[in-house]
Amino acid sequence: MSVPGECLQRAYLYLERNYDSEPPYSDDALDQMFFEPAEVTARVGLAPTTAWRRGDPAPRHDRPPRRFSSWSYELPESSTRDTEEVVTALLDAIEPHAAGIAVARAELGLRAGVMVVIWLAGGRDRGDEVSFTTPALSFRERTVQRLAAMGLSLDHDLYVEVPE
Repeated sequence: MSVPGECLQRAYLYLERNYDSEPPYSDDALDQMFFEPAEVTARVGLAPTTAWRRGDPAPRHDRPPRRFSSWSYELPESSTRDTEEVVTALLDAIEPHAAGIAVARAELGLRAGVMVVIWLAGGRDRGDEVSFTTPALSFRERTVQRLAAMGLSLDHDLYVEVPE
């Protein structure tokens, strides 16, 4: 991302072990975070875009093995400032699998949510001050109801790139 003012967003459904601890995680907590992603896929009926098991190799060889299991389904990144647009597109894709998501959550002790990742490209004005425009982080009642009907939490990560 290098065009000042650009806003890229992506959203994904994630399922993870329902645990009560906070980082840094103990070995016992990490053991509780283990699950078989293939079991999630079988119940949800949707192939994940990303999944790994605790102990799988990390993507970078200089890193330790994965510390916990993960299962997620993601749509491609979109250039938009409308976060609700990204969330509703994901909901449209996963709602046909709502019953399977509920089964996976109940049978495997998982929690589920939607994560929205937002990348903003900032710039600098003539006084060398950082400048950027934020996206719309508002949701209509219907979108919130759709999330709630599936028992999904909603999380946002926001990153801003600013030229040196």
